[in-house]
Amino acid sequence: MIIDGHSHACGRFLTPDSIINTLDNNGVDKVILVPGELNSKSEYSLPDIASMFPRSNVVKATNYLTKFVMMLTGKVKEIPLGNENVYELVQKTNGRVIQFIWITTHINNPSDYLDNKRKDWNFKGVKLHQCWENFSVDSDFFREVALWAEINDLPLFIHLYSDSEVVKIIEYKKKHPGLNLIIAHLFGLEVFIKQNFKDENLYFDTSTLQLISQNRLMDAINFVGAKRVLFGTDTPYGCKDNIKKNLNRIENLEMSGEDKELILGGNIKRILKI
Repeated sequence: MIIDGHSHACGRFLTPDSIINTLDNNGVDKVILVPGELNSKSEYSLPDIASMFPRSNVVKATNYLTKFVMMLTGKVKEIPLGNENVYELVQKTNGRVIQFIWITTHINNPSDYLDNKRKDWNFKGVKLHQCWENFSVDSDFFREVALWAEINDLPLFIHLYSDSEVVKIIEYKKKHPGLNLIIAHLFGLEVFIKQNFKDENLYFDTSTLQLISQNRLMDAINFVGAKRVLFGTDTPYGCKDNIKKNLNRIENLEMSGEDKELILGGNIKRILKI
């Protein structure tokens, strides 16, 4: 089974029909969706920055731009509506969409919100994003959400903003080994390697090839092993034929077919118990 572990409910994943067609056309069984730009059909083509800087965490640069744009537009306030939209897509796609709920600091009483929405929606994971809004790993907000995810045995997927936040999340993870934590875009991989920190519940997301070089992808696999790496595309934020190109990269890696199957879907199936 192939599962795109990181995409957004916009662009080609905006409507039930386009989701099913896109998955079928690319041979993908399921997709994990979180909100994106609400009701947006826009597709994006990122330059292949990773190939120009194969040993660098180029997401640092895109983080600055993302934070600036989000500060100007205030689109983070649309995320609760986006969560509702993703739930509707789950209902209309015959099991092809898996919902991760995106929590923001604008949501009062995050634990109550998560409890209520889990009863209603049965979502499978929680997302946080440090570029769409300002919060730190050492904030009460993060600790409340992370503890809720750990207690409820759901993965926490986080897009980190800076290396200093990576250091903080390593310290948090050391105290919470039971938390299934997914790091978006291999962010801060070099810090994890320098501190030689890894555990059985720490995972890295591969999206997307314009931001993650082949060198850094192999560094992640060599460091934590294929069992701790998760396939994702970040669609529609990528390029033309984004899903196909990301799939081809994994399928062309010099590793066993078994390890490729783990990255492409086996690992997330295990985490989500599906």
